Amino acid sequence: MYARNRVQAYRQSESAAVHPVKLIHMIYERVLTHLAYAEEAVVANDPLRRGENLSKAIALISELNAAVNPKDESEAAAFLRGLYGAIMVELPKVAINNDAEILRQAARYIAELKKVWEETAMQESGVLAEKKAAMQPSQEAKAKMTPVSVSI
Repeated sequence: MYARNRVQAYRQSESAAVHPVKLIHMIYERVLTHLAYAEEAVVANDPLRRGENLSKAIALISELNAAVNPKDESEAAAFLRGLYGAIMVELPKVAINNDAEILRQAARYIAELKKVWEETAMQESGVLAEKKAAMQPSQEAKAKMTPVSVSI
């Protein structure tokens, strides 16, 4: 009985796995969220919330840095390692001097990387197409739809 439950749990977790390309995209989104929360906390003079969100943003950027293949010696990989490293050096300074501009600059860099990721890796891997297809109604649902006219 116990073994069957473990197998069932494994199968459920396996089906819930996220495509690696989508996972990177999700990390970019979470970094941006935590940077925004940290900036709000700086403005509100809330050091606890600032610290929590800075820590989360730094941890996620560290994960992004670790996701760059260490054997990849390309210019793009070197650029990413350098940028992630520079952001990880700068973000802790916010905890010392409450400089929201550091957060905004980091957010601009991450937002640009996220945009490039969406335009390249997500399209090449088909993740973006899968997302759009999932949002489209099925043929069966389309057949059941009735046209609606609205006049203003």
